[in-house]
Amino acid sequence: MFAKINFITLVLTLMTTLGATQDAEFALDVEFRNHLIYTQIPSAGGTLSFLVNTTGGAFVAESAMQEHALPGIVDDSGNAFVAINEVLELGALPTLNRNSALVLPDAQTNLGKDVHGSLGQSWFGQYCWTFDFRSEELLCHSPALSPLEPNIVPVTFKESASGNRISSLPRIFIEVDGEQIPVLIDSGAKMLPSKAAASALGETGAEPVATSFIVESLFEQWHQLHPDWKMVEQADAELGNVRMIEVPQIVIAGQKAGPVWFCSRPDANYTQYYSRLAGGQVEGAIGGNALQFFRMTIDYPNKLARFDQ
Repeated sequence: MFAKINFITLVLTLMTTLGATQDAEFALDVEFRNHLIYTQIPSAGGTLSFLVNTTGGAFVAESAMQEHALPGIVDDSGNAFVAINEVLELGALPTLNRNSALVLPDAQTNLGKDVHGSLGQSWFGQYCWTFDFRSEELLCHSPALSPLEPNIVPVTFKESASGNRISSLPRIFIEVDGEQIPVLIDSGAKMLPSKAAASALGETGAEPVATSFIVESLFEQWHQLHPDWKMVEQADAELGNVRMIEVPQIVIAGQKAGPVWFCSRPDANYTQYYSRLAGGQVEGAIGGNALQFFRMTIDYPNKLARFDQ
């Protein structure tokens, strides 16, 4: 009896050890440009570059399908998809539950030069990730977080009444000017700065840069209360009437950081559209220009995030 129990225990121990080995933390091949993150994936046509976007969807540009001979799928209605997991496996990247991603005309991707697709919230939702903006690393299978650790905040996702995950848009609270504001963590938040905005940011304006977003009503409140905060009109070269304001300091997980530029967005974009997709009301998003001050870990299964400085 004792020998049998010991044998079973040994088998279970080996299985656990093997599982831990398979799920060991590893760094992805990525490039950080203007605080935006791009994965690098080898393909038959060279190297694919995908935007890492925690609030977006998974898709591939039509030209990339052709130039890189990517595996395609056509459904019964004639809609074209890419077999995305086969592409991800070329780069030894984590895969999605569903092996399909949209194929979009290049003009609809809004990706910028030499970017071939996007990996979105469904890609992140199964794992624990670390976004190290200081060391410019993206790590998957990071150790699970505990609510007892320092610098931890809860993350809410949209779930069904029975607790099943509906979407994986990460929602947290930040503090600005003493006010708690619900926002999304949006690693893909970006803008193409106008000449005036590029001058304020110290950029050339030639390519997209990371930004953060806030609803127009809060933007206007900040501007009225703090006329000394820098502001730029017509800040986005592509989207037209977008304003940009420099917030001297934000607080995340009790830690101060800044300054951070926020771009204005119509209230309905967040209070209606994104709030329906998230785990509650949201009034904006923090992107790489705010996250650059942190080493951020998001534990999607346990609904926790840690922000280290």
